[in-house]
Amino acid sequence: MVQTLDIEDNCFGVYFKNKFYFQDIEELVKEQNLAWKHSSIFDDEKMTYLSIFAKSQKLSEYSTNPEMMETYQGLLKSQKKAAITAKLDFSDMCFFDILPDHLMHKWFSLRNKAMLNITKYSKKPSDYDILHKIHVLTTNIAKQKINVNNIQEVVKYDIFSSATGRLSTEKGSFPVLNISKEERTNITPKNDMFLELDLNGAEIRTLLALSGKQQPNHDIHEYNKEVLTGGSSRKETKARFFAWLYNPEAVDKELEKLYNKDAYREHYKEGFIETPFGRKLEVDERKALNYLTQSTTSDIVLENAYKIMKFLKGRKSFIAFTMHDSVVLDFAKEEHNLVKEIKDIFENNMFGRFLSTVSIGKNYGNLKEIKI
Repeated sequence: MVQTLDIEDNCFGVYFKNKFYFQDIEELVKEQNLAWKHSSIFDDEKMTYLSIFAKSQKLSEYSTNPEMMETYQGLLKSQKKAAITAKLDFSDMCFFDILPDHLMHKWFSLRNKAMLNITKYSKKPSDYDILHKIHVLTTNIAKQKINVNNIQEVVKYDIFSSATGRLSTEKGSFPVLNISKEERTNITPKNDMFLELDLNGAEIRTLLALSGKQQPNHDIHEYNKEVLTGGSSRKETKARFFAWLYNPEAVDKELEKLYNKDAYREHYKEGFIETPFGRKLEVDERKALNYLTQSTTSDIVLENAYKIMKFLKGRKSFIAFTMHDSVVLDFAKEEHNLVKEIKDIFENNMFGRFLSTVSIGKNYGNLKEIKI
């Protein structure tokens, strides 16, 4: 088990077997496979992250002496508050550098013992695999900056607070999930452009897949329109579908030729939905289908965002953030030859191929669709 010091900004080093190491740590961590959270010095595919076992619980809850852990955490907070009051500049300085050695050793030792308790008494969660990928993805996003009105902001996602597993943003994060369309124009890339990949009718396609049907290779609303009588427009077809989907009592025999609203039943047991990604979500049966489709869709998007992140490793382009059913890349134009492959990664999942649109723009508020 290894702990990294980069839980604080500008800190580099690891704590391992009751010692701190600041040199040759890459070689040291190659031999380890347990950590609390992801760090850029880890090969995540070899690591198991214990924070995923704990989910939203604090590490102190796994300690044999939680009061002592809370006390030492309080001491660290007091030290940081005093340093800020003294106007110490942490912009290029590690907070741990100002702490007494005995305090550092005690704090990391207590954390280590609590983590060992997790390995002894906690089973690996059934949804560990997808949460591992989302944790690594969101950790990488939080380590980079985005430009908002020429100010450097950070997007920090909370991966545990939503009932269905969809992302929310943490307190203190730039609220990228909640900004208006007008505010989006203030977000600009570091590279040449933003490139957004957005799944076409994502939750509808998930329900179609859960219903055992093949995916159409064109717009999902046009696909639905083809089975409806009465000459509905695309807009009317979309409204009709969602009115039927979100009302458990609604009946639409034409839509029911394609979609099975009872598809949730094989995933629902004793008040819980178990998704194809292993998530177990407590939910009333009335909302079970919505939870199943929403959670599964979110995990499809985030799993493929993780794959794109891995594909772009070592390149100039990178994932800036995710937004519901889309992924936004900060994209370098000299890597334009990668777009088709990135689109393929984003569209393919366990259910087949979900069609997506690709849009580019000089800011996030003015994106124009391009054909790939």
